[in-house]
Amino acid sequence: MSIPIIIMASTTMLLAAYIGIVVFRIKNNNLTSSKYLNIVFSFALIGYKSFLETGKGFELLSAIGQSVIFVYMFIIPAFIVVYLVNKFKFNFDEFMSAWLFTQICCLFVITSH
Repeated sequence: MSIPIIIMASTTMLLAAYIGIVVFRIKNNNLTSSKYLNIVFSFALIGYKSFLETGKGFELLSAIGQSVIFVYMFIIPAFIVVYLVNKFKFNFDEFMSAWLFTQICCLFVITSH
C-alpha cells in the first residue's frame, strides 16, 4: 500500500469515530452506545468477511483469524478519538458509539474490496 492510501484510510477511521461521538452527544441515544449491538455487528462482520475469504480459497480457520484481526483492528481509532476528545479520560458510551461508526466504515471497506 502506498503512503497516501494509508493516510487517507487512517483519517477516515478517525473521522468516523469522531462522527460517532458527535452523534452520541447530540442525540444521547442508547442505540449508538449499545454494547450488544456492537458485539452482534462485529460478529456479523467477522462472519461476512470470513465467508468472503473462504470464497477466495483460504482455509476456514485462517479466514476466521484474518477476519477477527481485520474487524477488531478498527477499535484502535475509536480508542484514540475517545481519549483525545475527552482530554485523556475514557467514556464507555462514547467509545461504543465511536466503535459502531468505525465498524460501519469497516463494512464499506469489506464490501468494496
